[in-house]
Amino acid sequence: MSRNVNKMALLMVLCAVASMAMAQKAQLKVGYTYDFFDPRGIEKRHDYILLAGNGVSKFYNHQTQWLDSVRCTEEGERWYAQQGLVMMGELMNRPREEREAILNSSSLGRPVSLYVQRKGDVFNVWDEIYWEYRKYTEPIEPRDWTVMEASTKTILGYECVKAETDYHGRHWTAWFSLEVPVDAGPWKLLGLPGLIFEAVDSTGQHHFTANGIEATDIEIPKVYEPFEYETTTRNEFLKLCRYRYDNPQGMRDLHFGGDAVKLSPERRAYESGKEGYDLLETDYR
Repeated sequence: MSRNVNKMALLMVLCAVASMAMAQKAQLKVGYTYDFFDPRGIEKRHDYILLAGNGVSKFYNHQTQWLDSVRCTEEGERWYAQQGLVMMGELMNRPREEREAILNSSSLGRPVSLYVQRKGDVFNVWDEIYWEYRKYTEPIEPRDWTVMEASTKTILGYECVKAETDYHGRHWTAWFSLEVPVDAGPWKLLGLPGLIFEAVDSTGQHHFTANGIEATDIEIPKVYEPFEYETTTRNEFLKLCRYRYDNPQGMRDLHFGGDAVKLSPERRAYESGKEGYDLLETDYR
């Protein structure tokens, strides 16, 4: 993805596509890096793509999207199973960290599970925790942003203005640009008169940064479901996520049944969320 584009050309495409009002068309393709600390306190990075159009958007990981689409076909699932047998041999007797790195970097890796799709005034979200697949719909709530026009910085060649808001339990600082007049941003962050290029929460645990932007007019692809997703609510899913890190054995029993192998004290400690950890959204309690 291009790190920068001709601003006049981008603006012309935005105006043209907006005037066409094609509900499922994307005007922009933006790449984001998401830097965060996982439940064990380890710093990690995931890559995401935002496709944004006129009142619609999709925030997702390209590798996960590709793999899920492949596994929705019989031929693709056979290929996945065959490659999985090969991968199992490569992973045997390796430390957990190495196994995770090898899997995430291979064609079989599913780096992230999250999809956030906007349609009008609602979000449709697909996610997973410990092989428990869930999806839910939530209304897009108004955001009470405080814009600080005197505070600016340049990101990818665009002048960005600082803004702050509270959203679902965290205080966010964002940088948006009026040069890209699209109401969109990473994850569920939006509600400003321009694209959000960067956003960080007040604890520094979660940080989204745009790394490339380009105009486009492609159709926003659907979310594939190679697994059986159970419909739930946002709060119930977040509570399940928290339960997984507060009670690893209980989560294991929930998924595998009462006969699940019991975790050693060392394994439980490894899989538990460390002190100070919380989810990206903290208002589920």
